[in-house]
Formats: sequence, structure tokens, C-alpha cells
Amino acid sequence: MLIIIAAVPLETNLLRQELKDSRTEQLGSCCIEIGTIYDQDVLIAHSGVGQTAMSLQLTRLLERYPAKAVLLCGCGGSYPDSTLRNGELAIATAEFFGDLGVSCEEDFIHLSELEIPQNPELELIVQRSYLLPSPLVEHARKTLPQALCGTFVTVNSCSGCAALSNELQQRSGGICENMEGAAAAQVCAEYNLPLLELRGISNPTGSRDPQQWNIPLGAEAAQQGLLEILRHWPEKQEESCNS
Repeated sequence: MLIIIAAVPLETNLLRQELKDSRTEQLGSCCIEIGTIYDQDVLIAHSGVGQTAMSLQLTRLLERYPAKAVLLCGCGGSYPDSTLRNGELAIATAEFFGDLGVSCEEDFIHLSELEIPQNPELELIVQRSYLLPSPLVEHARKTLPQALCGTFVTVNSCSGCAALSNELQQRSGGICENMEGAAAAQVCAEYNLPLLELRGISNPTGSRDPQQWNIPLGAEAAQQGLLEILRHWPEKQEESCNS
């Protein structure tokens, strides 16, 4: 089946309304819903906000349920040079760990560049970023030509000021910011599964002005985009996900 995961239920409201022949199951402390959307077998779950929550819940899901792909849906904050506005769509072609490392006065050293001893037999080697090339991402590009494709940046501390927003944008070349995507990309890489991450813009980064934020609009845009992808899911895509 397709695993659809979002941080919070607001980001799946529309998807769950389209769910047919649904049933609920309990997974740990979370309730998940299983059914079909446009004849595709799907499981809808919520991770909670942040990288740790996403890693924990997605790993639980993949250990219990057979999956052919993971679809991550949610809101995101746009970087200044992206030209993205609230309510517009973005598709991830890569995920970047934005603040995993050491902040210095004039520089930032990513964890992958620190001389910390690592044992590949005991833990995953730290990567700065994960590329997300797959037939699934190409299908999304073609189905949603209005969406902007590029690198997403995952952070623990969102960019609430212009200086941090500009710094992260320059460091990563990213188009939008979120709090879960890179963790999902790392888990999917471990399980050798394709990941499609689709986000609707809810705010510009660098500002805490409530008049510039519209989380429901961003959540709705991402879900409408994902529904369009599922509506036009081709048979050959099914084969690509199973290979």
C-alpha cells in the first residue's frame, strides 16, 4: 500500500474525507486509517511534529505494514528567493538537514564534517542531504506542473528572523523549510523505499508576523496536490514502486 504521513491531522483532513472502505487500527499511541483513495490502497498516519517523532512513527509503520512508497504531505515555509507564496505547492527533489551540526560565529559545520568516530555496523552514517530521484517524483512533476521543485530544508529551529532564513537558504540552496522531511528521507533510504514529499506554503520564513501565516491554506494546497497525484496514478507507476 501507499503510506501517507503528515505531522498533524490538519494536514490530512481532506485526504481522510476521500478515504473509502476505511478501517482504523491502533499503532502504539496513534490511530491510523486504512482504505482506498481513487482505487489506491492507502494508509494515513500522523507522526507528530519534528524529526524524532517522524522517525519513530514512520519506522513503526514500515516494520508493520508492507509499503510500496511513502507520501509525505504538509505545510512549509518559503525561502526569500524561492518566489513561492502562501497556498502554492512545492515538491522535494532532495532533503537537507539544515541545522544538524555546530553553529560558529562566522560559519556552520555540519555533523558530517565533524571528526566524530562512526561505526557503520552500529549506526547510519550521517549525511548532509538525501536526493529523492524516482519515477514517483517525476510523476508528481508532470501531474502538478504549477508546483516548484527543489531542495527542502529540515530544521529543529525554524527561521523566525530574516538573518537565519537567509543563512539557511544560502547554505542549502533550498526553496522551503519544514521540520520532518529529512528524517523521513533517511528512514526511507534505510528501507529502500521511494519518498514523495509535497508541501503547501503556509508562510514565508524569517517572520513571525501572524498576518503572513496561513497554515490551513498550506495544508489544503498540499492535500489537493496529493489527491491529484493519486487521481492520475498510472499503472506503470505501480510497477515502478514495486520494483
